[in-house]
Amino acid sequence: MNRFSQAMTLALCALAGSQALAQNTTLDKVTVTGSSIKRLESETALPVTVVTREQIEKTGATSTEEVLKRLSANSAMFSDTTQGAGYATSNANLRGLGANSTLVLLNGRRLANHPFGSIGGSASVDLNSIPFAAIERIEVLRDGASAVYGTDAVGGVINFITRKDYRSGEVSLRYGNTEANIGGAEKGASLALGFGDLASQGFNVLLTANVQKNTRLRAVDQQFYNRGVQEVPGSAPPSSSAPFPGYIESLIAPGAYPELNPGANYTSCGNGTSFVVDTGAVSPNGTSIRRCRFIYAATLDNLPDQDKGDLFGRLTLNLNKDHQLFAEGSFARSHSIGRIAPTPIRYGFGPFNAQKFDFEPVLMPVSSKYFPLALLTQMGIGAKNVYKTDANGAPVLDKDGNRILQYRGYDNDGDGFAEVALRAIPAGNRINDNTNTQQRLVVGATGQLSGWDYDTALNVSRAQGLLNYKGYVQEARFLEALKTGNLNPFGPGDAKDAELWRYAAMEGDMRKSSSTTTAFDFKVSRELMAMRGGAMALAAGVDLRRESADDKPLNADYAAGNHIGGEGSVPATKASRTVKAVFSELSMPFAKGWEASLAARFDHYSDFGSTFNPRASLRFQPMRELLLRAAAGTGFRAPTLWDVNSPPSFSNTADSVNDPECPDPSEVEGRCATQLPTRSAAASGLKPEKSRQFSLGAVIEPSANLSVAVDYWRIAKRDQIGVIAANTLLQTPELYSRFKSRVHRNADGFVLFVDTPVDNLGELRTSGVDLDVRGRLNLGNAGRLNLGYAGTYVAQYDSQKYAGGPFGSFAGTGGDSTLAPVPRWMHTASAEWQLKDLSLVLEHTYVRGWVESAESVDANIGVAEPHAVASTQRVNMSMAYRGFKNTTLRIGVRNLFNEEPPYVASSSYGSHASGYAASFADPRGRYWYAGLSYQFK
Repeated sequence: MNRFSQAMTLALCALAGSQALAQNTTLDKVTVTGSSIKRLESETALPVTVVTREQIEKTGATSTEEVLKRLSANSAMFSDTTQGAGYATSNANLRGLGANSTLVLLNGRRLANHPFGSIGGSASVDLNSIPFAAIERIEVLRDGASAVYGTDAVGGVINFITRKDYRSGEVSLRYGNTEANIGGAEKGASLALGFGDLASQGFNVLLTANVQKNTRLRAVDQQFYNRGVQEVPGSAPPSSSAPFPGYIESLIAPGAYPELNPGANYTSCGNGTSFVVDTGAVSPNGTSIRRCRFIYAATLDNLPDQDKGDLFGRLTLNLNKDHQLFAEGSFARSHSIGRIAPTPIRYGFGPFNAQKFDFEPVLMPVSSKYFPLALLTQMGIGAKNVYKTDANGAPVLDKDGNRILQYRGYDNDGDGFAEVALRAIPAGNRINDNTNTQQRLVVGATGQLSGWDYDTALNVSRAQGLLNYKGYVQEARFLEALKTGNLNPFGPGDAKDAELWRYAAMEGDMRKSSSTTTAFDFKVSRELMAMRGGAMALAAGVDLRRESADDKPLNADYAAGNHIGGEGSVPATKASRTVKAVFSELSMPFAKGWEASLAARFDHYSDFGSTFNPRASLRFQPMRELLLRAAAGTGFRAPTLWDVNSPPSFSNTADSVNDPECPDPSEVEGRCATQLPTRSAAASGLKPEKSRQFSLGAVIEPSANLSVAVDYWRIAKRDQIGVIAANTLLQTPELYSRFKSRVHRNADGFVLFVDTPVDNLGELRTSGVDLDVRGRLNLGNAGRLNLGYAGTYVAQYDSQKYAGGPFGSFAGTGGDSTLAPVPRWMHTASAEWQLKDLSLVLEHTYVRGWVESAESVDANIGVAEPHAVASTQRVNMSMAYRGFKNTTLRIGVRNLFNEEPPYVASSSYGSHASGYAASFADPRGRYWYAGLSYQFK
């Protein structure tokens, strides 16, 4: 434990004996996330973390993603908003079980999932769609809740609760930037306006608005990807075998021979985005065979350009003392410009040709003015292959009777073409321009009817996404252009070269999709009878829901996957399902201090059947200072609409993959160590995932100044819905032996593609402990000190890749191709000093490091050794002053000590981030920000 954490722990422990402070007590009954029954106690049998608006403002967070990253139960968030690759979405990930196993609610009701889906992929709520300025608090249920909410609540529930009965106004301005001023700046404004007193006037109106603009941060300005050269001996920067300047396949890159003066048409390697590698082979005259490799990470953005905005409105109307109507509407828009490396072009990187059962070769004519014929001749390399002979000139044969190659020629088949590999630098970065929106309307009523509390609403949510491409290359047009001989893959070209690059471009709107959730719910609750510990209470309800997805490619080439280096084929998927559910909950305080609760839910899905999920919980409070709690239940996750309805599609692996059966030793660092095409297939017969959850905890309050909560949790899933990723299959000998038939190869033995069908896989078991400590200390004339410490320890994270297979242990590791890193320990510690109108907050966030596997390290930086990733920790500080009338001034600094994020070898810990794990770490160094808020009546 670091010194900051030790100091925090000692300070919290010292509070146990301090004088009690007066606390305000309310007797209003409230509904807590995870239960349908109103109750007096805020501490229930289920562990719930509450983050208030005041706490959010003290952190300086400007998005829901920033807030949730501070929660230790939310491990390895899935975010495309960091690098801007993918679809610019942000998804929660409670317990590390995946975005599909975390239910996100707004005021206790569902939102529409993001509309871009894929087989085996995520179908979850984009956190950018939450109206940030309207948030009053966030309740995070750290336990399964399928018995109350249905599907997706296996890992837990995140409920964003908006302001209610707000009768004031507030306008806020904020700005922040890196101290180095290299990008990553944020500026924004928000407005909240509420009027109408429910008690005296019978109505209330709330309106909020929020806008945010973030600027890009280029990876080359930080060069985190280069740190591995010092940290991992023998490694090279993460690189690709498709570079610019390009090279002749299996031969040379003209740019690797500046000493031979190849000419003005040939750019030299080593300009910051490429470097020279010696293959170990030599030409007929003894010159070494060299090529270039491309440092793709140097062309990425660590943070994208992004504009976000949201509007929220709520009308509450009292019909009389027993009935209340409400309507709420929201609109959120997120626009992101994500830049990834220019298109890699070589055999195997383009779309798979199902008719030929092969890829198209990348050929240029040897008669082209750009073909390095003079350089090849100078090196003694001819058109034809040269084979070994003995002293008598007779061919030397291998054990199979084949001639042994000595020197490769550039046109052995004599067709006048040579195969090349290159990077589309002249076309610029591939740019994913995403615009995502969410519209939501809820109309409902609450009140009392015949002694029952009721709550009912109709909820219509619609998410839309628009994807625009820039910088992408259409394969057929490019191959046609290259065959003219007027396009230079090795360096600068003329006007005709530029014209051909424009001809080969594939740009414009590519995908426009929508996802709609229409739901009606009705629930009632009441006290039934007196028991020794209080009143027995019952809740019951119905939930009717229709989910639909209309995922539409707009461009025929995009749909068919006819672009090089894209996301593969994207077939249209149009599907829907209906869900009918009934649920109930019974609370029984059967003795003084004791409360037992039972809950159950029955769901029927139109496309796969029914599921029943019960839960039992027990709460025991023998004294004011101690509360004991336990809960056990089952959960489920339904297959996504894409998992059961989408046509087959092609994609590619995120990381490079080493082929365990490389057919050509000279390609160990080339075709046998590259990203691979994958083919996905849906399965109409998928079963839902099933889970069993258990939690056991205690809340100790030795004084009004100190509260300590400790909760053990355990989740076991079976019939996991997922895929065996190509990386995992090829890098795990046991899996490769069992599923070798999924690896398709050409006649030469090189991998063509890997089948990755969605399926019900094996089991997953994870467990751990949550710790939450809160305290405060009255310093007299020196003010007040508030302290907090919240952390999660993951004791177990074991998973099977297929039913009946061996368990892999992933706690404390970098996971694998379908599993994010699983750090053993995460915490956030805070200290707040308050004195009259001044407050000072110090915060420490910590993520323990993990170990990346030797296979992952080898595939990315060429060293077959495990790599221990260092721990991530940041100290943040902010100060607020409220001495001006109705005004709050806040200044702060994130990453006070200007720490770099720890180096990681894998490039897939957060949407193509390279050199650091974007799911856990902010790439920005010391970051200063300021905010000004003014309240008005």
